[in-house]
Amino acid sequence: MTLRARLVMALGAFVTLGLAAFGFATYVRYSNVEYQRLDDQLRSALPSVSRQLTNAVGLDDRGGTGRRDDDDDRPAVSIDNVSVLRVVYAELRNPTGQVVARITSEGTPDLPAGPVAANRAFSVGSSEGSGNWRVAVATASSPNARDYQVLIATPTAPVTDSLRELLLTETIGGALVLLVLVGGSWFIVRRGLRPLEAMGDTARSINAGDLSQRVTLADAKGEVGQLGLALNSMLDEIEDAFAARAETERRLRQFLSDASHELRTPLTSIQGFAELFRLGQQSEHVDQAVIMRRIEEESARMKNLVEDLLLLARLDETRTPERSSVDLAVLAADACSDAVAIDPSRSVTLDAPEPVLVQGNSDHLRQAVSNLVANAIKHTAAGTSINLGAHLRDGMAVLTVRDHGTGLSPNALSHVFERFWQADEARAGTGVGLGLSIVDSIAREHGGAARAANADDGGAVFSIELPLTPDHPDTEGFPK
Repeated sequence: MTLRARLVMALGAFVTLGLAAFGFATYVRYSNVEYQRLDDQLRSALPSVSRQLTNAVGLDDRGGTGRRDDDDDRPAVSIDNVSVLRVVYAELRNPTGQVVARITSEGTPDLPAGPVAANRAFSVGSSEGSGNWRVAVATASSPNARDYQVLIATPTAPVTDSLRELLLTETIGGALVLLVLVGGSWFIVRRGLRPLEAMGDTARSINAGDLSQRVTLADAKGEVGQLGLALNSMLDEIEDAFAARAETERRLRQFLSDASHELRTPLTSIQGFAELFRLGQQSEHVDQAVIMRRIEEESARMKNLVEDLLLLARLDETRTPERSSVDLAVLAADACSDAVAIDPSRSVTLDAPEPVLVQGNSDHLRQAVSNLVANAIKHTAAGTSINLGAHLRDGMAVLTVRDHGTGLSPNALSHVFERFWQADEARAGTGVGLGLSIVDSIAREHGGAARAANADDGGAVFSIELPLTPDHPDTEGFPK
């Protein structure tokens, strides 16, 4: 059974119980009032009826004895068609309970025989078996008939008819009220649960694979609206998590593909040179020294690739490496010396007027600076000058490596820090595209970022931005 049906049925049950209780209380109250009114009418008629009945048998106030032939056992006197208010039946009974006079009309109540307790009212049936009568009992009002009883009765048909009409009215009215309330509640509950139905449709769409679906919120302030907001927030996180996982899987597949390709190239070369070496043992035209040198070079290249992959794997781990205070100005100066040693034909300058202290891993930061310098040497022509700098900028430590080459294309600026990405396919054999990826990973490991841009007057500028050490003199006024 649906929630809507259960809510409407519960509301209908409570309304039915409420209407039934109200109807019962109203019926009982109205019945008591009507019978009390009928009893009051009977009591108000008692004196007049008593006087007429005692007069009829000679027990009036003029001293009659109630005897016509001096015989107390004479039959009862019947006086028909006497209209006394609304009373339609009355009896006068002697002390032994014998009826000595009566006023009759249509129908006769089934009164109890013998003496009856006075000063009370009660209901009896009809001698004909149709309808009920209301009876009032009192002592005769004449002084000569103090031991006589007067019983007057009137049919309860008007009261029962009124009660029947009341019951019918309550039944029909209650049914209409219940119908209106159930119908209205069905509409209201359906309207109120419509957002939940929309949530169910959204959940089914998401289960089918469409993670972009969201719950439409008509009223964000209500309980259902708050639930919708929470659901949308959860769906955003789920979609982001799935997107991140998909991106991670894509990058992993790309990484494995590129790594396999890069490893296959030196392995193929080594295999080829080993085959030439085997053939060279049978031929004097093969320079075996050249073959061995090439095998050694390709082995070194493969070793460097594996080391770079291992370094990237370590950088991707969440654990924090050992850190100490590192001066980027010193690292830049050492990198300048290394660049001059590698290529003496280049002009390598340093701009680091003061210490720039950061908290980090010295080996990793030195690796990052070396990779930037090696990238500048590798992708610029011989003799191209290189500038290194270490400065403070907006509360951050910034190390820059600038070359004066041709700069980077817009496509290269977007992908230069991606793993195995290379801008020049013609130079595919000169590197594997992991150097700048390592730089980016090291910068993020230290809470900073690696950036690439083109200088206004030409050439590419690579920079590493890192937080200063808390005790650095220039960190005052900046968030720590």
